[in-house]
Amino acid sequence: MILCCGEALIDMIPAAAADGSACFAPCPGGAVFNTAIALGRLGVPCALATGLSSDLFGRQLLQALQASNVSAAPCAISPRPTTLAFVTLDQGEARYAFYDENTAGRMLAPQNLADPGPETAALFFGGISLACEPAAEAYEALLQRARGNRLVMLDPNIRPGFITDEARYRARLQRMLALSDIVKLSMDDLDWLQPGGGALRGRLARIQAMGPAAVLLTTGAKGASALRFAAAAAAVTVSRSGANPPWRSELPG
Repeated sequence: MILCCGEALIDMIPAAAADGSACFAPCPGGAVFNTAIALGRLGVPCALATGLSSDLFGRQLLQALQASNVSAAPCAISPRPTTLAFVTLDQGEARYAFYDENTAGRMLAPQNLADPGPETAALFFGGISLACEPAAEAYEALLQRARGNRLVMLDPNIRPGFITDEARYRARLQRMLALSDIVKLSMDDLDWLQPGGGALRGRLARIQAMGPAAVLLTTGAKGASALRFAAAAAAVTVSRSGANPPWRSELPG
């Protein structure tokens, strides 16, 4: 089983009401939540470890997990509110306004996350969860406790707007990189971690020297290589509204 560790939230997507006026439609989302949903729909045994609210949005997130065959057993449920992300489009680019203070996800503490059981073969960490304290400290603590004979993948998905203490965030990422087996970076992530440019191969080698055995780089419109199945899944996801990844039956061979 793969345990996905990180944020689950509600994306408030621009929509139109019946009378034509502008409104927002609540859709389950969050980088790590979306990863868990994608795995579940592909038939991979998986679970999500996060902080969920008992409010109406938290119940919506739980229902979405159950519908996609993702276990919510490791989640910590509290009466704190759900994180909301209001989405606007600026020349085709998504912009987000997050409402995250004192939420169930943000206020997650190390003692709220149980150690993974023997059925957990791999762990996935990433998203804004790694920048927002105190939850970020809870996820790092979980990684420290769970590492060993399990595979660990890290996708930092760096959002500079969430970083309030760059030195602390960089130090946390470096510690987590040192304990990870696979790291996935975008070009924006790489530029933030290795500022100043330079030869791409050398910059990736410096990331790998921090600890991971493999570093994957996505390059936007330039596509990807050796990732055909992932690219096919991504193509279906971006063709639909919200975070709506494909089921295994929708993909070739």
